[in-house]
Amino acid sequence: MKLAKILSLVIAMLMLCVSSVFAQSGQAVRKVDSFTFFVDQSGSMMMTNKEVKLNKTELAKEVLKRVNNRIPDLGYAGGLHTFAPFSEVLTIAPYDKAKMDGAIASLKSNLDIYARFTPMGYGIDSFAPVASTMARPAAIILVTDGESNQGNDPVAEAQSVYAANPNVCFHIISLADTVKGKQVLDQIAALNACTVKVDAKELLTSDAAVDKFVADVFYNYGGKIVLRSVLFNFDSDVITSESAAILDEVAGMLKAQNNHFSIAGHTCNIGSAQYNMGLSIRRADSVKRYLVKQGVSSDKMTTRGYGLTEPKYSNATEEGRRLNRRVDIDPMNK
Repeated sequence: MKLAKILSLVIAMLMLCVSSVFAQSGQAVRKVDSFTFFVDQSGSMMMTNKEVKLNKTELAKEVLKRVNNRIPDLGYAGGLHTFAPFSEVLTIAPYDKAKMDGAIASLKSNLDIYARFTPMGYGIDSFAPVASTMARPAAIILVTDGESNQGNDPVAEAQSVYAANPNVCFHIISLADTVKGKQVLDQIAALNACTVKVDAKELLTSDAAVDKFVADVFYNYGGKIVLRSVLFNFDSDVITSESAAILDEVAGMLKAQNNHFSIAGHTCNIGSAQYNMGLSIRRADSVKRYLVKQGVSSDKMTTRGYGLTEPKYSNATEEGRRLNRRVDIDPMNK
């Protein structure tokens, strides 16, 4: 259902004296403070991708140009590094789209293929000191075919970076064209739920795929998705038919986003603090169960109850107490 229909539904409910209101703000806010493209320059990346008939480094460059073109100006620090060999092509500094374009263009695609092994694990280990200095949250965007035939285990080295650097996340633009390469990248992706992994060929051919990747890695939509008094009746955690109509719309929006969401239950001030804490938790759990039934992944939602401790409206009036029997849904940082 389109936004206009949602608003019409809300207005109709208000006219019927039902106090359910749905709102979402659409202002983009950055998800990370810093990032770098970490590009594989090994011999295997100088070989031709048979599907698109491009040298894999040339394919990577075209994809990075497309991604760079979509990154919004939200005050990031950005850089570009390579491995095999390790080098700092663009020092992490206030993000400049033109400078990043120049750095991408400077990547060499005509290096020797033979006798140039791929020490991917060593490359990640060499980057670890840089990772430790990145402003957090930070994104390390691996651009590689996943081939690793010399030196340390790249999966273990990525795990070491995670262990030493909270709020750093590896993302993957995959140019893998072998079973082994795909397995390595899948294993790195599996280390942390924060990872966004995408095939380079998708980014080359689909504007929608580029937009989704950039949104998933670089920004959220700010503000809250809020259910203000999704009318729970007094002393009840049962979803009413009016609330269900709103939750159906919320479910569609949550499924379309990559965020993790907090579901927070609240109560009015009638009754003891202990009882209301339990009631608020039951309300949050009730909303989560409903959203799961509508197809929202349970893993995307965390429930919490606040009892009577965070009223949004005055509990001095009956109307205020009614509006405080609510659930709030907020996007969370990963």
